[in-house]
Amino acid sequence: MEALNIQFAPATGTEEEWNEAYARLADYFRSYRLHNRIRRTQLILETLRRAAIAHAREPEKKPTAHAIEQARSMMQHWLRSIYSDMQMTPAQIEASGKLGFYLAGGSERWPQFFLDENNPPEEMAEAMRIAVRTSGPRLQVSKMTFDRLAKEQWTRYGILAGFVLLVLGYVYSLLR
Repeated sequence: MEALNIQFAPATGTEEEWNEAYARLADYFRSYRLHNRIRRTQLILETLRRAAIAHAREPEKKPTAHAIEQARSMMQHWLRSIYSDMQMTPAQIEASGKLGFYLAGGSERWPQFFLDENNPPEEMAEAMRIAVRTSGPRLQVSKMTFDRLAKEQWTRYGILAGFVLLVLGYVYSLLR
């Protein structure tokens, strides 16, 4: 395990802004079910270090925005290396990566390798790829078309008005 260096003194931004960035990063990494506190702290500090460099170049953006951008960039880079043999868009890679890590049991089996660009075990990478391949068709936005409604504008407005009246009636009954 790497030594944990806790020195963090950004040249720009306030202490409150950086504390907020820390909290948002902790939430972000928790969303990946990364409950290993040591690994999560390592990742947060590395991400904050990168965010501080970016914030010094672009101080008009809040540290939290830089921190999340850096975390997503690190995530995309890591996932691209894992899913390099699969043809997916960046959005698909991000969504599939979260799903793959979860389905492969990555947070329990390999928390120390989460976002580790230099040392991901092949067993973990293959488990993540298999989880995405077997989870069904590629993630994509579904589209529903209503050909008949598209032709009749008054029908669409009538349905919309009925829905609005239904919601208003429900709210009215709650407030009585």
